[in-house]
Amino acid sequence: MYLRRLVLHNFRNLEHAEMLPDRRFNVLWGANAQGKTNILEGIYLLGHLKSFRGAPGSEMIRRQMTAGRLLGEVMRGGVLTTIELTFQGQQKSARINGKPVAKSSEFLGLFPTILFSPEEVGLARGYPAGRRALLDRAVFQADPPFLDRARAYQRCLQQRNQLLKEGCDATQLSPWNENLILTGARLRLDRIGYLQRLVPQLQDIYRQITAGREEADLEYPTRAGTEEELREGFRRELEQAAAQERRLGRTLVGPHRDDPYFTVGGHSLRQYGSQGQQRSFMLAFKTAQIIDLEATIGHQPVLLLDDMTGELDRQRQEFFFQFLRSRQGQVFVTATELQALCNKGFDDVRSFRVSEGSLQDVACQ
Repeated sequence: MYLRRLVLHNFRNLEHAEMLPDRRFNVLWGANAQGKTNILEGIYLLGHLKSFRGAPGSEMIRRQMTAGRLLGEVMRGGVLTTIELTFQGQQKSARINGKPVAKSSEFLGLFPTILFSPEEVGLARGYPAGRRALLDRAVFQADPPFLDRARAYQRCLQQRNQLLKEGCDATQLSPWNENLILTGARLRLDRIGYLQRLVPQLQDIYRQITAGREEADLEYPTRAGTEEELREGFRRELEQAAAQERRLGRTLVGPHRDDPYFTVGGHSLRQYGSQGQQRSFMLAFKTAQIIDLEATIGHQPVLLLDDMTGELDRQRQEFFFQFLRSRQGQVFVTATELQALCNKGFDDVRSFRVSEGSLQDVACQ
């Protein structure tokens, strides 16, 4: 699978840009604040329907313009699919092969991409919400219906929080408890099942990155079990927290509070990990995610690497470039210097100079 053509019109600082990427390795290079990450964001949006920057649709539109547009031609299994996003005010609309999309589930999964950005390196030491989001994005890409299950849990959670805030009695709360238990247990089951596949690969890759000097692990805070066992466990958590929840007016336990536990050498990466260990861990996580997703969907996802050379030292860069050379998928990487990414042993490299929102195809020497 690969992106054959990309068009960005009035998107961020790009008035109109069109590119025909190479099927393998594409370098977007230039000074900072010229539009390199904006192009990656556009590609990401075509696969996820939302920005990895967390920005609303109105921010996607070029200043003083009323609408913006993204178009991608995706080749997958010998079939060409055109996917299109249009931004107008706060509204966002999607089309597949020129036909409007009624539900996001029709769109998601058509163009899987995996992003590695500088912001993600800090997740190990950041807030639990960032680690949950990292895990949930990975689960969703391998299993798109997971998004609907996560939304069902969030809807129930919001309603239950509203009832707690209003001081409702136990009788009113009971049916929402049951719904929260059902949806929450399934969410935990999905996360735990994904990690059971991912972690052995992550551990092996981390050992390779560190030449066997360190061991890494990623644990879920809830013990694995059947869905019924997870329901009963969640039910006990709610019972134990009931008095405090009524006093504070919000739900204090559940998947929305779970914090995946990242460790190196048996110690918390959040509390004790060095910057190098954080980078190695995230590199191992992303590499393992790529391998798992390829095995799950039967296609190689497109990789988006934002300023990777700035986040990885030479040893980690060499490991990752060696991994990229061993696969056949399409890659987009941003950099401030072209030469730093040329001559890395790739058969096909296409480079695009990004300057003030414009693109220029430049040969990689």
